[in-house]
Amino acid sequence: MTKENKKAKKTISKPFMGKRNLEITRRKILLIAFETFFKQGFQGTSMDDLVKKTTLSKGAFYHQFSTKLELGYAVVEEVISPLILDRWIVPLDAYEDPIAGILFLMQQNIGNTPPALLRYGCPLNNLIQEMSPVDNGFKRRLTGALNLWIRGLENHLLRAKMSGLIQPHVDVTEAAHFIVMAHEGFYGIIKGLAKPKIFPILMASMQNYFDHIRKW
Repeated sequence: MTKENKKAKKTISKPFMGKRNLEITRRKILLIAFETFFKQGFQGTSMDDLVKKTTLSKGAFYHQFSTKLELGYAVVEEVISPLILDRWIVPLDAYEDPIAGILFLMQQNIGNTPPALLRYGCPLNNLIQEMSPVDNGFKRRLTGALNLWIRGLENHLLRAKMSGLIQPHVDVTEAAHFIVMAHEGFYGIIKGLAKPKIFPILMASMQNYFDHIRKW
């Protein structure tokens, strides 16, 4: 390799590695913040708490997020919204019968969650209850996350309707809203009562709903 090529390679690799390191640092902060907000609440968490948990210097941390609000917004947009798609929407692509997929995911993601984790509730629902009433930036982003979930379910329910799996009179938009509300209600009831074993009762009610809208 010539001196010129070595110099060019060095010039290209340094900015690339710097950008990559910044991306890794950002992701590390986001994931730690997500878990901490989930367990402690947004208002119950300080930036100093998060700096300590990341083991980053304050300079490195604040270079990524200058305020807690900025970090909170990013958690909704870059962690919670993709998580909704990964947990509740994308897996339904594998099901010819989306209803079977929805019920399976509810069992897998709620019913099979360890009680020690389930007692914290739902990350999305927690932030909606805590932050939507007090901050419009949070409210707008959390509403966007909910709508992402609802629209994803609506598309799969429409697919089920067009395939003759649910009754023609069913309004898939209303059904999608109801299903998301049921999910969030399940999390809230289990968290509020501190009784994860109540899930089968809730699941039976959901099964009854789907039996009602199915086309047999």
